[in-house]
Amino acid sequence: MVLCLVAATAFLIASEGSAEQSLGEVNVQGGWAYTARGEDGGVEHVAATRAAEDAVWFLLSCRANGQLTVSLTHSEQFPFPLKPLFLVKLKSNNVPTAVFEAKSVEHNQIFVAPLLMRHIMPLLMQDDEVVVSVPERDGALHDYTFSMQPNDLALSPIRSRCFDF
Repeated sequence: MVLCLVAATAFLIASEGSAEQSLGEVNVQGGWAYTARGEDGGVEHVAATRAAEDAVWFLLSCRANGQLTVSLTHSEQFPFPLKPLFLVKLKSNNVPTAVFEAKSVEHNQIFVAPLLMRHIMPLLMQDDEVVVSVPERDGALHDYTFSMQPNDLALSPIRSRCFDF
């Protein structure tokens, strides 16, 4: 699902996709691509925005039960070795620096601790951009800058289901 969304996102951003949404259709608002899909009688909402520096996507997912998933996904693989568990740094105008536990999956996906992200995402959604620093195994940091605005349409279902505002 994630790699399909990433591929569809790249195509739609290049072709200036529509902002209207129907189940299973990928739509675009600014740098965000978003979709909804059926899940166990409910709907899962997914949105992603691409980093300015590389083919890395900041992906948010909110399940029908309110479960939040936050991940960084590289379209191919990160160009440096990742530890299985490590800390990522997030910074923005509203959040000077925050450190979160993260877990790598394969060489192309990083999941960020969802319980902590649930508390900080409402602030990040208000910012123009967010910088995420990902460490290599040896500790060298790689920064990825994600455009967060506009997001009123793209993140509205995630905002209302996972953040109650």
